[in-house]
Amino acid sequence: MPHRYQKSLRFFTLVILTCMVLLIARLSVIAAQDNQTRATQSIVYLPSITRVSGLTPIGEGFNYVTEITHAGDKRLFVAEQAGIVKILHPDGRITVFLDIRPRVISAGGEYGMFDIAFHPGYGDPASAGYGFFYVIYTTGTDEEDARDVDLILSRFRVSADPDIADPNSETLLVVEPQQNPIHKGGSLDFDRRDNSLYMSVGDDFQYLIAQRGNSIKGKILRLDVSRIPLHATDGTSYVEKAIVASGLRNPWRIDVDEATGRLFIGDVGSAYWEEVNLLDLTKTANFGWPCREGPIQLPGFQNDPLCANQFTDAAYHYKNDDAVGTCAIIGGRVYRPAYNPTDGRYVFGDLCTRELFTLSESGGAWNSTLVGKQLAGLFTTIGDDADGNLYVGSFEASQPIYQMQVP
Repeated sequence: MPHRYQKSLRFFTLVILTCMVLLIARLSVIAAQDNQTRATQSIVYLPSITRVSGLTPIGEGFNYVTEITHAGDKRLFVAEQAGIVKILHPDGRITVFLDIRPRVISAGGEYGMFDIAFHPGYGDPASAGYGFFYVIYTTGTDEEDARDVDLILSRFRVSADPDIADPNSETLLVVEPQQNPIHKGGSLDFDRRDNSLYMSVGDDFQYLIAQRGNSIKGKILRLDVSRIPLHATDGTSYVEKAIVASGLRNPWRIDVDEATGRLFIGDVGSAYWEEVNLLDLTKTANFGWPCREGPIQLPGFQNDPLCANQFTDAAYHYKNDDAVGTCAIIGGRVYRPAYNPTDGRYVFGDLCTRELFTLSESGGAWNSTLVGKQLAGLFTTIGDDADGNLYVGSFEASQPIYQMQVP
């Protein structure tokens, strides 16, 4: 492999040894703890006694969190890499909502359960989406000399008990064979204006596939999930899907901002730049990977015919820099809390520095502001609750999640 990708390969080796960090990046773990007494907060979840700079821990016992979200009520749903979704109830109880661990490959590489998204009509008996939610994960086997892994998007429904999903209600929607154990993408988000489901798919460590229109890898898909029969087990032939963005490497987290009609995409870079890409949902775009990364053309691809396309610049990029420790963007959410829905700042972070930033638009330019830092361990996801409060998930065993204070 050319010299420019040695950093990715070194990180890949480390990922295998550490059982997955879901993102290509060089991991650094800095053990530290802030023992300050926690400031008073308005949330009603399980109380905590410590505060981490800009983050307040709540709940306990979560393992390798990959998503934090809601179903339109006061509960928080916490997805874990191994294939479990837990509920953090308003009274502090933690129960299991969905357990599909036997179906999920989560050891080695960047495998696991990545995301869960509830249909906008999940709580509305009159909606076609009543009781339905969607999960993306990897399944299969990966041994040293044999690999048989698929990336799966499935629909499930809740049981008669609103706190327990029916694991036998799975309907397959997308089944995409995988050739390599890294670059899975794996983010889901609904556009509540028309109930379209957006899905990010990584390039599966196949560089130019992100520029090939005959593959969904290295792309963002828009899916119409409205025509799937109620009790179908295989819905792949019913789902209409369209590629709306291409030229992406590992789009780990996406977020639909209905207020502006845009999709925010955090795309993990290789050896040079981390990107925040912005898609106008009325259009399509090609963000250039692997022909370019951030503001530069990548050596070795300039003369490839697939790199003759017109590319859309990243809205914001920052350097993947050994000197300062940055390594992989953690895309987040557009911050629109219930008390200030016009805020509109985009919140994101970096895996290795564990710093959290807001990104603000002014005069067509985007500027970042440091707003917090997780002082110990790693985080790999930024989620929200029904009121727009933001949360950070820890990629460690038996830990809390963290509510983020955005100044």
